[in-house]
Amino acid sequence: MFDVKSVMNPAFVPFTEAADDFKTQREAGGELREMNWADPFRPDDTVPAHVKRVVVESLNTNAAHYTFPLGDQTLREKVAARINARYKMNYDATRNVTISGGSDNLFAFSLYPFLTPGMENEVMTPCPSYSHNLLVPSLIGGKTVPVPTRAEDGFQLRIEEFEARVTDKTRAVMIVSPNNPTGTVYSNESLQSLCDFVVRHDLILIVDQAFEDTVFVPQTFLCPAAFPGMKERTVLFGSLSKGMALCGFRVAYIIAPDVISRVYQSTSVFFLGAPNTMAQAGAVAALEDSAFVEEYRQEYVFRAEKLAEIIRQIPHVHFVMPESGFFFWLDISHYGTDQEVSDYLVREANVLVSTGSMCGDPNYIRIIYGALKDRDKCIDAFYRIRDAFLRHPRA
Repeated sequence: MFDVKSVMNPAFVPFTEAADDFKTQREAGGELREMNWADPFRPDDTVPAHVKRVVVESLNTNAAHYTFPLGDQTLREKVAARINARYKMNYDATRNVTISGGSDNLFAFSLYPFLTPGMENEVMTPCPSYSHNLLVPSLIGGKTVPVPTRAEDGFQLRIEEFEARVTDKTRAVMIVSPNNPTGTVYSNESLQSLCDFVVRHDLILIVDQAFEDTVFVPQTFLCPAAFPGMKERTVLFGSLSKGMALCGFRVAYIIAPDVISRVYQSTSVFFLGAPNTMAQAGAVAALEDSAFVEEYRQEYVFRAEKLAEIIRQIPHVHFVMPESGFFFWLDISHYGTDQEVSDYLVREANVLVSTGSMCGDPNYIRIIYGALKDRDKCIDAFYRIRDAFLRHPRA
């Protein structure tokens, strides 16, 4: 019998045995609350009327045709203007911006030019981190080097941990800023130390800023590319998925200095392809009139404070108050492993959460409090979680 694993890249073989992540979802009865998808207000409608109108106009005109493979030029100009104004940068829309169909594919795409086949080049990433940071380097010929951060530090960066792990094979540092899953906004001190480290070891810094619009105190958020000497070695990417609650549009962007951007733009058609035409039209409309984003941000701030009060009523569960995003990163180690607790909450609370293992730590679970447009339904889900923990034999 043919064994397909014999001709498969060994890095992919473990995924042939992957568990069915949706099994518990299908088996759960009653009204299941899906608090595991980082998809704002899922499953409710969140598309503003002015964005819908432009998407329909595109559908009735040019939606069947490709845009320029690097993305619609108007959209690239809107993205450049937004980033330049926010971080006092001077990126050129034509030279430095490429549009992508969602940011998930940018984790691999951004790294390809820096990982030489057979050399096991290393990519450092703070841990806990978004799952892609931990998994993607090894899938495309590199090696992930997790760098621990700690709850007692508020998950800020300790540069001595980076220094202890850097080698002559290290090529890049990849961070999610603000962090997913912890909700940490990296301080000026953390980022300055990281930038100094990157320059000292002549590395590339790749920064996923998907949650830049959800920072609770916007003035505290800093972009590493704006630090002295960093623009030439920093790659940024972000999307309209999180802050604008337009996950299904699959519109993202990658911004890089001229030399790196020329590589990305010359090869993007092989890996990314032309983004969705009508989604890009909607993205332009969203960027032109983005007042709704502030409404969402304020809702996340309110929910975080309210739901933190509920979580604090659960004995032996610990967390660091998030500073961005719409998720809690909970230390549930007293009650068992992340999978055990996740399964328990499906059974006892009818709530689906994410296991911490996917982000690098089985002592944690991640709960999305940005789910559901109806605030009361979201709050009800957290009361169900609290009550389930209070019934737990180890409570």
